[in-house]
Amino acid sequence: MHDSDQFIADNVPAGTDSSRQTPSEIIAQSLVGDISALVSPPDVYVKLNALIADQSATIDEVAAVMLRDTSLTFKVLQLANSSVYGQGSKVDTVSRAVTIVGLMEVQKMVCTISAVRTFSKLSSQLTNMNAFWRHGVYVGLMAQTIARRANILHPERLFVAGVLHDVGALIINHRFPELAGTIIAEVKGSEDRLSQLETERLGFDHAYLGGLMLQSWHLPTTLCEAVRLHHLPHCAQLAGLDATILKVADTIANFSGTGSFSEIVALEDPENVSRLAQFGVHLNCTNDELMDEIDQQFVETIYLLVG
Repeated sequence: MHDSDQFIADNVPAGTDSSRQTPSEIIAQSLVGDISALVSPPDVYVKLNALIADQSATIDEVAAVMLRDTSLTFKVLQLANSSVYGQGSKVDTVSRAVTIVGLMEVQKMVCTISAVRTFSKLSSQLTNMNAFWRHGVYVGLMAQTIARRANILHPERLFVAGVLHDVGALIINHRFPELAGTIIAEVKGSEDRLSQLETERLGFDHAYLGGLMLQSWHLPTTLCEAVRLHHLPHCAQLAGLDATILKVADTIANFSGTGSFSEIVALEDPENVSRLAQFGVHLNCTNDELMDEIDQQFVETIYLLVG
C-alpha cells in the first residue's frame, strides 16, 4: 500500500460520508476541527471583526472592545507608535490609534497579534517558534511592500497572509511529528519539495491546511486561497495575484536568510519576474532595494509581535 493510502486508511474517521469529499480533504478538515479548540480566535478578535463589519460602529465602540484585552491593547499601541506607521506624535490611546492608523490597519494588527499569540500554542520539538515567526513576519512585510509598490488596493491583507502563510506546518509538526521530521529530512532545504512530499504522504500539504485553518477564523476568502495555494499560485482562481506575491515574497525571505529553508532565489530571477508580469506587475527595483526598505520595519515588528 502507498504511504498516502495507508495514512488515509488509518486516519479517516469511522462512518464518514465521503461522497462529496476526497479522503484527504476529510482528514484535513478533521485535523482543523480537532485542533480548533486549541487555536480558536480570541473573543476580542471575533467581536472586533463583527464590529468593524458593522459600518455604523464608532471609533469609541471599537476602542472599548479592544480595551477588554490589556495585553493586546498594549501591543497595538506599541505598533502604532513604531516607525512601521511613521506617526509624528505619540499615540497614547486606542481611540487615537484607530483614528490615526485607520480601522483596516487596526484590524490587521489585532488579527496578526491574536494569531501569533494563539498559534504559538502549537509548538513542537520540530518547530523553532522564534524562527518560524521571523520568517512569517518577513514574508508579510515583503508581500505588503510589493503590493504597495504595485499600487494594489488594501496591501495590508498581504501582510496578514504573509505572517500566517505557513501555519499549516505548525499543525502537521504538532500532530504528526515523526512523519513531519522524516519529510523535513528528505527535502534537504526545498520548500516546494516539502509541499510535494507532504501531499504524497498525507494527501495535502501545509499550505492547504493553513488555508482551512484561516477559513475557520473567518478571514477573507481571497486571503485563505492565497495561503492555500502559495506554492501553486497558478492554480488560484480568486487570488492569483495575492498567491503569486506570497510566492515571490517567500523566495525573497529565503534569499534574505530569514527563510525556514535556504533557497537562494533573487527577485531578479526570471521565474519571479514572469510570475508578477502575468498580472501586469512590473517592479522597477532590485532584490536588495526591497530588503533595505523593510529592514527597519522587520526589526521593530518582530520584536513587538514575538518579543
